[in-house]
Amino acid sequence: MTQLAVYKWIIWVAYLITFIAYLRFFVKQQSRLRPYLWMFLGITILLHFGYLGWLSLRLHRLPVGNLFEVMTSIVLLYSLVYFGLERIIKDESIGVIILPLSLLFQFISNLFIDTSKQLAPVLLKVTFFEVHVTTMMFAYSGFTISFIASILYILLSREIHNKQLGFFFSRLPSLELLDRLSNLAVVVGVTFITAGILLGIYMANQVWGRGWPTDPKLISVFVTWVIYVAFLYFRNARGWQGIRASYISIGGFIWLLLSFVVITTFFSRLHSFT
Repeated sequence: MTQLAVYKWIIWVAYLITFIAYLRFFVKQQSRLRPYLWMFLGITILLHFGYLGWLSLRLHRLPVGNLFEVMTSIVLLYSLVYFGLERIIKDESIGVIILPLSLLFQFISNLFIDTSKQLAPVLLKVTFFEVHVTTMMFAYSGFTISFIASILYILLSREIHNKQLGFFFSRLPSLELLDRLSNLAVVVGVTFITAGILLGIYMANQVWGRGWPTDPKLISVFVTWVIYVAFLYFRNARGWQGIRASYISIGGFIWLLLSFVVITTFFSRLHSFT
């Protein structure tokens, strides 16, 4: 086993230790554990940066060329976005729900990543391809965190309405913090998906000779952008906070999954570069 192969499992163990720390804090509710949480997550993110840097040197490009490279890259960006948002809202109790996705995706990536695979030939000639993919991963990370916060908001609000707070939901952040987290995560997502779309238009001119080819995948990404821009407008300009904003976020994420999995796989031809 090569040193890089060992290192990728060290990364996974670091995420596991961080998750256990968040889980212990969630269960015990001991304030003395709080300073250690951001330290564990910060160290794990730094280690992951090192892994992706090493992987990039091995590949001679950023690790975004296939599904399992993208998985480990998005784990880093997803964790980084959450780390930043957690510092803003100053509440660590949702980390126990956020981090299992990092553990799962990193585990799958570790099992199947293949450093011998090369980019499709057409992509070797495309300027900013890796930057485009990275910005889209930042966007999807933000939308995922907003989705999780929105689900928790709805469940917690129902528990409060029914006056039946249980062990789990009594330890979650307040409804106000969950709503704020969802909004901040969408701001991150919209910022990066806008940049990703603009880069995509530029790249489309290089690959297909026109800025916006009629392809289901590209149209679906634009629909995703419209949904989340509508979220920001209705929440911040029209006062649609709480439940209504949560439903928009959840609907946007369902559409995002449909776009990412079904449309890309079965309907898109241009975006698959086949």
